[in-house]
Amino acid sequence: MAKALSQDELKALVQTEMRQSLGYSSSRLSQARQKAEYYYLGLAVGDLSPPEVDGRSSVVSTDVRDTIESMLPQLMVTFCGGDSIVEFEPQNPDDEARAKAATEYINYLFFKKNNGHKIAYVWMKDALLQKNGIVKVWWDTRFEEAKEEYKGLNQIELAQILDDPEIEVIAQQTYPDEDDAKQREQAVEQINQQISQQMQQAPQANAQQPGQPPGQPSMPPANPAVQQLQAQLQQIQSQPPEMFYDITCKRVKTGGKIQIDNVPPEEFLIARNAKDIQTAKFVGHRVQRTVSELKSMGYKNVDNISGEDQGQAVNLERIERLSWNDENAYLSDEVTNADESQRKIWITEAYVRCDFDGDGISELRKVTVAGNELLDNEEVDFIPFVDITPVPLPHTFFGLSIADLAMESQKTKTSILRSQLDNLYLNVNGRYYAVEGQVNLDDLLTSRPGGVVRIKQPGAVGRLDQAQGNTGEAMGLLEYIQQDLENKTGWTRYSQGNDSDGLNQTAQGMNIITNKADMRLDLISRNFAEGFTELFKLVLKLICQHQDKKAQVRLSNGWVDIDPREWRNQFDVSINVGIGLGNKDQKVNHLMALLAQQEKVFPLGIANPQGIYQSSSELARLLGFKNGDKFFSDPAKNPPAPPPPPDPAQMQMQAEQQKTQMQMQASKEKHMMDMQMRERELQQEAMLRERELQLEAQKQQAQSQNDMQERQHKAQLDAQLAQQRMEFERWKAQLEAETRMMVARIAAEAKMQPQAQLDACMDGLNAGLTNELTGGNDEHI
Repeated sequence: MAKALSQDELKALVQTEMRQSLGYSSSRLSQARQKAEYYYLGLAVGDLSPPEVDGRSSVVSTDVRDTIESMLPQLMVTFCGGDSIVEFEPQNPDDEARAKAATEYINYLFFKKNNGHKIAYVWMKDALLQKNGIVKVWWDTRFEEAKEEYKGLNQIELAQILDDPEIEVIAQQTYPDEDDAKQREQAVEQINQQISQQMQQAPQANAQQPGQPPGQPSMPPANPAVQQLQAQLQQIQSQPPEMFYDITCKRVKTGGKIQIDNVPPEEFLIARNAKDIQTAKFVGHRVQRTVSELKSMGYKNVDNISGEDQGQAVNLERIERLSWNDENAYLSDEVTNADESQRKIWITEAYVRCDFDGDGISELRKVTVAGNELLDNEEVDFIPFVDITPVPLPHTFFGLSIADLAMESQKTKTSILRSQLDNLYLNVNGRYYAVEGQVNLDDLLTSRPGGVVRIKQPGAVGRLDQAQGNTGEAMGLLEYIQQDLENKTGWTRYSQGNDSDGLNQTAQGMNIITNKADMRLDLISRNFAEGFTELFKLVLKLICQHQDKKAQVRLSNGWVDIDPREWRNQFDVSINVGIGLGNKDQKVNHLMALLAQQEKVFPLGIANPQGIYQSSSELARLLGFKNGDKFFSDPAKNPPAPPPPPDPAQMQMQAEQQKTQMQMQASKEKHMMDMQMRERELQQEAMLRERELQLEAQKQQAQSQNDMQERQHKAQLDAQLAQQRMEFERWKAQLEAETRMMVARIAAEAKMQPQAQLDACMDGLNAGLTNELTGGNDEHI
């Protein structure tokens, strides 16, 4: 049974694979790329070193650089001349709009968010010069901190900045607005002046008022204008002063984004037996990072790194490339100050296939190693590197570069040029003989026009007889070497447009030559196109996996909400670089012929407006205009054009016919309207009569119901009144009896009371009782 690997075993495995990989040390591959570098720069070193003899020519031919720099413009136009490099094709009929949005969004991320023009240029130039160009694409989750300062903010502006979740305020200073303070002082002074004027116009404060005690000063009557001004003054004084704010804040950007970077050739490592990146058992990226960068990437044990391998710092490829502008390129980049965050560390981000979990099946793992520390170990589903090569070699990863094809010719041309120049120097400054003691050697060694050489006898000095170079043969040999270079690289002088002899050739012959050269370049473009396709597939995969919210971007049809989560496993990718159709002028001529044919067959219905629009838009793009909609309208988005106007005579006849028809129709409609109006009048009269009868019946019914209700109400009132009278009489009799009993008791107690007084008392009691029961209203009794 398989055994799971420990962390130390995994680290040892990665370090072993790294040291056995191509590109790790100064191998044959590294030496070849270093050689291509100084050939491109035209340095007289290595194979191009001049003889160690004073006075010999050290000129270097620049065939490698000239060929590469001549190819790059056409390659850049091929891939980056338009707004889109690739197109995503829908798998279902309903996915057309999503596929178009995905195409525009992915190209937007490449060109706008990652400086795609520079990435494509460096990528293709690395491939043309150093066998394979490498780019790395990944979802970058590093957070960035940037200090920002804002001055003179009002409260609204300050609130808007503080609402930004990425902002963290470090320092804040508050101070009043001087302009607001001056305006407030002016307003207060103006109101006080107005109050003083109003007070002066008021009656005198010491005037004697009627009813006022003598000698006491009178109070002025209330003035509404003064009170209003005082209220305004109080309102101004109660308002808080306007304040300004100066803040210093820190912006912390989190989340993630698509990151695409070019990888220098010496930093890329791959297994020796690898045929491509995605199937290689080991792929590595040795890169130098600062401590700050590593911590921002989320690594925790950065401070414990020690014992790192500094061999990459003295890589000869890197030194060769940097020494063109830096004479101290061989020195280490270590920072000597006390800032630990800027200390640079060489790390290896390795993608290795191994059975880490012990299940007997190898899985792809990302392992990051720095010195003696294992910074990262996780299982991944792809390797984030894409390569391109101009001339692939079967069954191997590294191919041939254009520099490999041109270096031998450059070396030979350099040797011939030096021989010609050395011969020319000898012709101008030849070698002389002098008889010892008979010639003034100072005069002989001083070469100046009209100079005199003093001799003691004739024949004491003379020019040595030496071979003369054949310039014609040398020039013929140079022409042969140039043709050999063109045959090897496929890039001719006719393709560059700088061959004056080509003007004397026939147009057909020139066309054949340029077509053959373009075919070689188109083949290189096709090889590069596969790399671009793979790159954009990885970009689509990453944003579908990691972008977890909508993004609002401005595409061709305005501002659009893009949600890549809807695109998972939905599109096919096809390359759209316009290769394989000859050069640009030929494409324009072909499109012009196509447009002429479309115009010819348009009346037959074979061509349609949409096809003509597509041809016209492609023609505008080839002419250098990125957006053909400036010149042509898409018939699918615009309504069809109005038909041509008819004949005036026919229009007049049609107008007269329409007028007669309208008159007849108007007369008929008038008759019908009269009949309809009469019928409506009769219907309305019948409805009015019926309505009157209904109203009368309703009125009688309502009257009868009202009379019945009135009688019932009156009967109820009479019954209630009779009952109240009976109850009143009963209560009255009861009260009289109680009163007599009370009076008798009182009389018994008093033993003597006049009868009149008793009767009056009884009458008073009866009256009070009656008033209490009736509430003073006799109508209830």
